[in-house]
Amino acid sequence: MARVPFATRESMTPEGQKVWDEIETSRGGVARNYAALLNNPNAASNLATLGGYARFETPLDPRVKALAVLAAAREAHGHYVWTVNQRAAHEAGIGDDVIAAIHEFRAPVGLAPDDAAVVQFVLELLRQHRVSDDTFEALRSRIGDAGVVDVLVVSGYYHTLAHALQALEVDLPEGTESALSYQTGPAPGA
Repeated sequence: MARVPFATRESMTPEGQKVWDEIETSRGGVARNYAALLNNPNAASNLATLGGYARFETPLDPRVKALAVLAAAREAHGHYVWTVNQRAAHEAGIGDDVIAAIHEFRAPVGLAPDDAAVVQFVLELLRQHRVSDDTFEALRSRIGDAGVVDVLVVSGYYHTLAHALQALEVDLPEGTESALSYQTGPAPGA
């Protein structure tokens, strides 16, 4: 059970209802992740704006985006974000073997070089808070400078969302089983 109530449109101020309507219109509904975040409509609105770009507007190749999302969600142990993004990963052509490698903290070892470049970039950023020159150049040579910035935005948004939903203990949608075990990750700096 979530640590905060799920907001309803009816329980919100007129300003909050406007934010609710914007989120509902842009996403086809208000899922429980945003219903929890809407306890602070201003914060939810700003996060939704960034998320709208990350989800719907980034010109990143869907495979690159899905790899960045999965790596960021796994690093945050974010069962909600990890689970609800499995379909998009499969639709982007990411096989169960790659998903398992990220899930089990084996990636980027064994991944194709293009996939490994994305995952390594996100892992270095989130584990060491910096990216080595070699890792940066490996990704930039594939997706360019604008693409690197988009990977930063996508991984940052989904990592933030995963942490927020974990802190608020937002459960998955009804009838959805978590696709993420709660095993601990590699040792710091690994």
